[in-house]
Amino acid sequence: MDWPTGYDGVEIQAWSAERVTSTEWWPVLAWVAGAAILFLLAAWITSFPVRRRFWCEQAGREVDVEFEEDGPPRLRRFIAVVSCTAFEPSTHVQCDRACLRRGAAGLELCRPS
Repeated sequence: MDWPTGYDGVEIQAWSAERVTSTEWWPVLAWVAGAAILFLLAAWITSFPVRRRFWCEQAGREVDVEFEEDGPPRLRRFIAVVSCTAFEPSTHVQCDRACLRRGAAGLELCRPS
């Protein structure tokens, strides 16, 4: 029984290596890299409202506040107060927004004693 030529392991491995490094894969690789970069940029520049409940010294009571954040993930900071339950309507915020300067770590969850 005669085996067809090209069945020894060397020629098959050489063909596989040539196939992987051929120019067919570069568009796919470029597309995947571009999609990953766009996804990371979208995650970095997109801001979502964040809700926090804390004791507000100015209002003298516990409030629910919706903040807008800015910055890369894990380094975000509050940049605006979208709404606050101390006001009616809650989107008409008329205070000096001291909670923005305190940041997430400085917002106490309950009334200080």
